[in-house]
Amino acid sequence: MEELQKQHQDVVNSEHNKPLVIIAENLRTPENVGMVLRVAEAFAVKKVYFTGPHGIDLTTKVKRASRNTYQKIDFSFSESTLIVLEDLIKQQYEVVALEITKESIPVQEFSFADYAKVALVIGSERKGISEASLLEIPHSVHISLFGNNSSINVVSALSIALYEILRGN
Repeated sequence: MEELQKQHQDVVNSEHNKPLVIIAENLRTPENVGMVLRVAEAFAVKKVYFTGPHGIDLTTKVKRASRNTYQKIDFSFSESTLIVLEDLIKQQYEVVALEITKESIPVQEFSFADYAKVALVIGSERKGISEASLLEIPHSVHISLFGNNSSINVVSALSIALYEILRGN
């Protein structure tokens, strides 16, 4: 009997042409750092900018969680989210925060297709995106949830948001 499940080497992935970058502010856990890289590579993100005072190390946990995608995706580290934001705005990226704010709208209602380049900002596991960064970001979107929790894991939210960004592209 023929197997229904395809082998990884037989899968042909989709393509997109939207310049898309991620700014990951103050991520702390190695597993989340690695998973951000894995998800970013899966969605053909151009670059991941890790920001914050703590830095990132390519530990065994990061490498394992990334499934070695850290070797296939461009990423960098900067202590200042604001400097990265300023640089991306100069490069004509439309910056969007993935954060529940007083002005955020559901991610599926934002018109990502209206913008040629998108920079998506995600925040730390505990505190989200800093207030200083939010003040510089013109748009905020959130993931609509239906249970009792008001939030989900940062990488789960990132995955949903990246899908929504590219779905309408």
